[in-house]
Amino acid sequence: MTSDYSDPKPTRTRPAPASSSSLSSVGNALLLLEHLEHNGSISVTETARLLGVGISSAHRLLRTVTDAGFAVQRRSGGRYEAGHKLLDIALGALSQINLREIAYPHLEELSRRIPAQIWLIRMDSSRATSLDAHLTSGVQLATPDFIASRPLHTLASGKLLLSTLTASHLNRLYPHERLPPVTARSITSKDQLFKELAAVRRAHYAVQLGENMLPSGAIAVSVYGLTGEILGALTVSGPVEEFDRVGLHERLPLVRSASVAITDDIHERLRQR
Repeated sequence: MTSDYSDPKPTRTRPAPASSSSLSSVGNALLLLEHLEHNGSISVTETARLLGVGISSAHRLLRTVTDAGFAVQRRSGGRYEAGHKLLDIALGALSQINLREIAYPHLEELSRRIPAQIWLIRMDSSRATSLDAHLTSGVQLATPDFIASRPLHTLASGKLLLSTLTASHLNRLYPHERLPPVTARSITSKDQLFKELAAVRRAHYAVQLGENMLPSGAIAVSVYGLTGEILGALTVSGPVEEFDRVGLHERLPLVRSASVAITDDIHERLRQR
């Protein structure tokens, strides 16, 4: 369903010196990645100007970092944005701070305003992992282990991550047209999923309605890093009937406000490091 890798005396050889051109290429790549880290996106023309190279050289370098996952181009001819590898680096830095400690007061405050299960979800390329949960509803709809076992396309938080990936990456994750359903309401085709992800990109939030567990619905909004990359998802889940149009209209502003507060606190903690 569409929602909205012995010698005892080894021979020692002196490594060949790196050529000036290879060193220059590495330097250009690092400068490009630094720009993406701080600015979020860049065009081919801006890359050529930044590096002092021709358009064709700029385009080749952008394609190289894109193929390696450090950048992403969402449409042909469009700007290049920070990719999922930069997200991995950001998550490495984030792992050095106590994300639960930062987020907890915001989860607690949100739980006072919304009678539901509130989850802070960290995501990888194929699964979603619960970092913390603040349970305020009387019904236990899911557990962290349950969430970690679910395919991303059946989770509101998973759809947020998938919406940031290139079509090439999505095709590697989902090589077949038919997707494995979890419930009768799960998305079951790649075409259907791509349409759903396009809607998520436009709306900047994701919803699931009984797609990983029939009685359960959820809404998820992003928690962002310093360069606008998605670090995780703040998700509110509850009985599916509470996530109709009216329920979403009432909950979305509250969830977004809590996500912004968590993001602001993460940024402040990272700046202090």
